Amino acid sequence: MIGFEGWMAGRMLFSRKKVGLISWSGIISILGVATGCFALIVSVAILNGFEQEVRNKVVGFETDLRITARDSEIDMEKFAALESEPGIAAHSPFLERKAVAISPNDRSLVKVKAVEIGSLSDVYKIEGIEVSESVDRRAPVYVGEGIANRLGVQENDRLRLMNPLDNQLYLGMPSVLDARVAGVFETRILDFDQTYVFVPLTSGQALFKATGDVDGIDLRLTDDADKAQLRETVISVLGGDVAVSGWEEMHQTLFQAMKMEKLGTVVVLSLIVIVACFNIASTLTMLVMEKIREVGILKAIGFSRSKISTLFRLQGILIGGIGLALGTGLGLLFVSGQERLGFIRLPEAIYFVHSLPVAITSGDVAAIVLIGVIVIFLAIHFPSREARKLIPTEAIQFEK
Repeated sequence: MIGFEGWMAGRMLFSRKKVGLISWSGIISILGVATGCFALIVSVAILNGFEQEVRNKVVGFETDLRITARDSEIDMEKFAALESEPGIAAHSPFLERKAVAISPNDRSLVKVKAVEIGSLSDVYKIEGIEVSESVDRRAPVYVGEGIANRLGVQENDRLRLMNPLDNQLYLGMPSVLDARVAGVFETRILDFDQTYVFVPLTSGQALFKATGDVDGIDLRLTDDADKAQLRETVISVLGGDVAVSGWEEMHQTLFQAMKMEKLGTVVVLSLIVIVACFNIASTLTMLVMEKIREVGILKAIGFSRSKISTLFRLQGILIGGIGLALGTGLGLLFVSGQERLGFIRLPEAIYFVHSLPVAITSGDVAAIVLIGVIVIFLAIHFPSREARKLIPTEAIQFEK
C-alpha cells in the first residue's frame, strides 16, 4: 500500500497547480535545503583541512610523544631498553632553555632546543632543515624564519647565543656559543618560526652548563604504533618519575579552539537548513489547501487519517530528500575536486598552503545528513498532522 501512497504523493506534488506559487515554493525549498547542506559540507571540509595541516606541522615539530622528568633526571640506561621497542621509529634527547641570539644587526630572546643534530631528519619533520657536513668549527644552528628576518641573518652567517641566566660568571661574562646559521626553517606557525633555534646537544649543554643533562626525550613513532600502549610501556620501564605527553596535550588549547570553531560553524550554517525547512512546512500547508477537495474525496472513499497524513508526509520527504541529496552530492563533489585538482589557490605569502585544504570524513557527512533529516521531519510533521484533521463533507464542499 505504501507504493500506492508514494505514487499518489508524487502525483499530488508534481501535478499542475491552480496556484503557481506552490510549485515555486517547492523548488525554493529544495534549493534552500541543498544550499544549506552544501554550505555545511564545504565549511566543515575547509575547517578540517586547515586543522589537518596545522596538526601535521605541529606533529612534525613536536613529535608524537615526549618524555620529561618530573623531579629527578631521566635514567638513560633504562631508556636504552626502549630503543628496540616496536612502534618507536626514532628518538632524540633534548635540552630546551631560553637564550639571547645576537647578530651583527640585532639581538632577540629565543628558545634554544638542543638536540642530536644527526637525528633531526628522522625525529623532526621540519621544512628547511637539511643536515650536512661542514669544515666550519663553529656549531651549526637552525633558526626559524621569523628569527632570521628579525636578526637579519641568512644561511652561513655568524650568530652568537648567550645564556642570560648563567650564574656561574667567568670574569664577569656569561657563557656564549659562537655558531653558524646552517639553515633557516619555516613551519608557517608563528609560535615556532618566531621563537625556536635548534643547536647540537653537546653545544647546548656547554652553553647552559648542563653537561650530560637532558630535559627530555622526543619520540617519533611508526604509523601503526599504538600510542596509548607505548605511553604505558614507557612509564612502566622508566618509572613514575617521568611524564609522557603527546602533541595533543602540549597544544590542547589550540585544538580545542579549532573544535569550538567547527562546532560554531555547524550551528550557524544549520540555520540555512532550518529556514529552508520552514519553506517546506509552508509549501505543504499550501498543498493541503490546494488539494483540500481531493483529500476529502480520498477520505470519503475509505482513506484513513493516518494514510492522508502519510501522503503529505511523503511529499515533504520527497522535497527535503531531493534537496538533501543534491546539496550533499554537490558538496562531496566539490571537496573531491579540490582535493585532487586544488583549483582554489591561496597566496602562500599569507597562508601556509598553496591551495585551499579540504578534508571530510564519513562521520562528518553522517552528522550533517542527520541534522538535515531531523529538521526536515520536524518541518513536515505539523502540516501532515493538520491534513488528517480534515472532515470529508466540509473538504468536498470547500470552495477555493
